[in-house]
Formats: sequence, structure tokens, C-alpha cells
Amino acid sequence: MLETVARLTEASRTSSHAVLMELERGLRAAAPSVDTVLVFEASGEELGAIRVAGERAAHFEHVRYRIDGPPTALTRAALDGHRARLSPGVSALIPTDRAALAVPLCKQPQLSLVYLSAARTEKLENEDTLVRLIEQAGPPFALAREREADHASATYDGLTGLLSARAFRATLADEIAVARISSNASVSLWFIDTDHFKSVNDTYGHSAGDIVLQRMAQILGAHGTPGMDVVARNGGDEFCAIVKNVPKSVAILRAQRLCEAVAAFEFGVDIRISASIGVATYPTDVSSAHELLEVADAAMYHSKRNGRNRVSFSVEGMRFECFTHEGLPT
Repeated sequence: MLETVARLTEASRTSSHAVLMELERGLRAAAPSVDTVLVFEASGEELGAIRVAGERAAHFEHVRYRIDGPPTALTRAALDGHRARLSPGVSALIPTDRAALAVPLCKQPQLSLVYLSAARTEKLENEDTLVRLIEQAGPPFALAREREADHASATYDGLTGLLSARAFRATLADEIAVARISSNASVSLWFIDTDHFKSVNDTYGHSAGDIVLQRMAQILGAHGTPGMDVVARNGGDEFCAIVKNVPKSVAILRAQRLCEAVAAFEFGVDIRISASIGVATYPTDVSSAHELLEVADAAMYHSKRNGRNRVSFSVEGMRFECFTHEGLPT
């Protein structure tokens, strides 16, 4: 028990997944008959599996249970707040379970539970030890989940799921550093503003505005190259994207396709939503990540000043032109 608790504490410094792996190891050592270990986490009124171990439960990765649904050992433990076993009126999750035990793992930041079962015995050995192990794993697991949530909130925008502005700038700096030491490498930056977004908020409210931003994020993601491009919400109604290792002309053409896709999209409001986009490229236009952001931002404002719903790009320092099919740079 002491060794397992020490390993759980150490694992919490790595990840919640590491904590669950250590817990599973300890549970199987305490009760060798256990052949299935499931960990569930609550989301609203449902419980979804976040860890699945055991061949008999391979399909549980995408299964969800309503907490107030049919009585099982899992839902009983969730409702009662303590261990629950198979009993008359309380069924197993897996039809081949002959013995099962569900125990709350922690209640904060979210309710989570552990479900153990066996197919070859009608009673799990060392039940009290199993319960104590799960209870001991609760605080390290909760701590690891909180750390992960803090990291995610600093890295990803909560509304759109895109990178946050801070994480994007760190990524951009890394990409420029790599490009500096790579022959023929380039990094283009799109700076994107959502035209008429304030009118959406003023007319339809912030909930409608949030939906517009989420759909803008989806369009932007669809126009990126998987595994290559990096997209982010810069804040408010502004977005950014890194387009790597393509000629500046290609980055501009792709930005124009994005601009046209936004203008053609049905956002569900009676206000025409479009995008003003600025494009700049390292090392063609700038020599640093800071300058790339500055020039792309200025190019975006050039688009807005010239009628919105268009793409502008740097042609020399802070001199810009709007996109035309005849006047692309090489």
C-alpha cells in the first residue's frame, strides 16, 4: 500500500494518465482476479470512460451512461457516493461480469469513478484494500487533472479550441528559429479579422457572436494543411495561422480561398460576415517573429481600409497591395 501511494504521488507530477496506470497496477496486484479496469468521468448528467483496460471492455471507449439511468454498480456508486457491488437490482456493465466493484475516485474538479470486474470469480479478493487504493489515488489524480486543465487553458482557447494567443506566439517563435537554420525554409503568417462582428453582437447578442467565432475557427481549420499549418485565436474576433514552407504566392492564394470561403458561408445571421486578411512571409518580408506579426497585422488593416473581404500582403516593408490574380508576388 505504501509503495503504491508513493508511486501514485510521483505519477501525479507526470499526468493523470500516469496516475491511472499506477492505480491499475496496484489494483491488479491486490486482486489478481480483476481482468477489467474502467475509469469514468462525469460530464453533465453522463459518465464517459476515460480509461479502459481489459479485453472484455474494449468497446467502452465511446460508451456513455446517464447517472440517473438503469441501476448498475457504476451509477449506484455515482449517486450514493460510496462503493457499490453487484446485488439484486444492481446489474453489471459487462454481461460476462461475475463480480464487480465501483468506487468513487474523486469528486473535484469532476466526479470520477473506478469500475473493477472479473469474469472468473463471484467475489473480488481484498475488497477493502481495493477501496483504500482507489481512495488514496483520488488526491493525486485530482491534482494531475487540475494541472492539465491549467495547462490546457493557457494553451487552447476555450471557445474555439484553437491555440491561445500566447501559445501561438511561442509556436511562431519556434518556427522562425527552425526556419533560420534550414535552407529554403519559409514561414508565412495569416492575420485574420472577422468583418462586421461587432454588428452581430450588437444585433443578436454574444451567444450568436460566439457561434460565429466557432464557425470561423472551423473554416480556418478546414483551410489548413494537417500536420503542417498552425491556427489560433488571437483574441476577440481575430485569428492567426502559420503556413509553412510554401512560396509567398501560394500562401496568398490559399488566404484568398479562405477569404472566399468565409464570404460564401452561411453563419445563420442576417449580417454579411467576411474576413479581412493580411499575409507576410519570413524571410521575404521580415527577419523576426515579432516583425512577422507586426507586418501581417498591418496588412490585415490595409484590407479593412480598402473595403474589407479581401487579402492584402506586404510588397516592401510596410507597403501593401490587395490581392489580384494578375499581381501575385513570386
